[in-house]
Amino acid sequence: MAKTKTSYSFQFMNSKSLFCFLAAMSLIFFSKSVWAQAPNDLFESEEELILNFGFSFKEIHKSKEKSERFPVWIKFEENGTVDSVEAEVRARGNFRRDKCQLPPLKLRLKKKKRAGGIFENHKNLKLVLPCSESGDGDKLIRKEYLAYKLYEEVNPYFFKTRLVKLNITDFSNKKTKTYQLQGILIEDDQMVAKRFGGQLVKDLRLSPFRVQDSIGIRHDFFQMMIANTDWSTMAQHNITMMTLGQGKYVPLPYDFDMSGLVNAYYARVSELLPIKTVRQRLYRGVCWEESLFDHTREEFIRLQPAISEVMEKHEFLFDSKEMDRIRDYLNGFFEILHDDRKFKSEILDNCRK
Repeated sequence: MAKTKTSYSFQFMNSKSLFCFLAAMSLIFFSKSVWAQAPNDLFESEEELILNFGFSFKEIHKSKEKSERFPVWIKFEENGTVDSVEAEVRARGNFRRDKCQLPPLKLRLKKKKRAGGIFENHKNLKLVLPCSESGDGDKLIRKEYLAYKLYEEVNPYFFKTRLVKLNITDFSNKKTKTYQLQGILIEDDQMVAKRFGGQLVKDLRLSPFRVQDSIGIRHDFFQMMIANTDWSTMAQHNITMMTLGQGKYVPLPYDFDMSGLVNAYYARVSELLPIKTVRQRLYRGVCWEESLFDHTREEFIRLQPAISEVMEKHEFLFDSKEMDRIRDYLNGFFEILHDDRKFKSEILDNCRK
């Protein structure tokens, strides 16, 4: 069959009709262009993503091998559109995995099933769950999510995150149970390294002085700001190390649930530290040149309005009293920065030599 060629004729159109026709065609072309360029990645939106899936928490808890994964189908909803992706899941972490009813998870998504959707570029993802279905689990998750967003303001190297609403069906017993929770999806380590053109460093005990000084000291100030002592550069505890070349390393922190900002009911501080509760601040960074401390101090003071903006942007996640408590708590750190005596006694004299 011969192919027919479609053509458009304008010779019988008056000027008004021609204008309307061209306007309509322009609108269609523009709409298609916008659609082609529309954000289509998981972390390009800050809207809460809805995830539905199921597995046996009992089997997850029993599994000790990282290689042992459990198949799941994840149904997700975004902007009124429902889709699904095939994945495998396993438990991750140490403390929360051993002590919590709901352990944090690691998701591995099947390549063929994630093609063309928001998960296309994400083979692996971390999923943070509340420690327990009861109590203030969701509120603690929201505060931990806020910590990730705050870190984006103080350091250029960070994990992307997204808040999710979860409907997880537990098949541990004959009578299934569904948990309705909030969680945090966290970008995989390899994706961060690819995003910044760096390489990950695993199983290497690093001297903190090999960390890029300006990046490292901003990291240490941030950890004090949220009152988190549950990290170690040398042991790479709750930190992924990335190198950008030239022998310098960049810390990528995660898991802020033990911080004073989150103030989880299960949070504890090490007996080796001179503080009693997670709400007490303790500077755990190393001693750089004093000029670096002064520069970072000025930098954080300059960033204070931007940090306040991040809090205001996420104000909808909390009731007014909780937001006031968060604001007051973070302002306590800036009071240290604005006071020469406190800055010297709590940071300069307290750094680790």
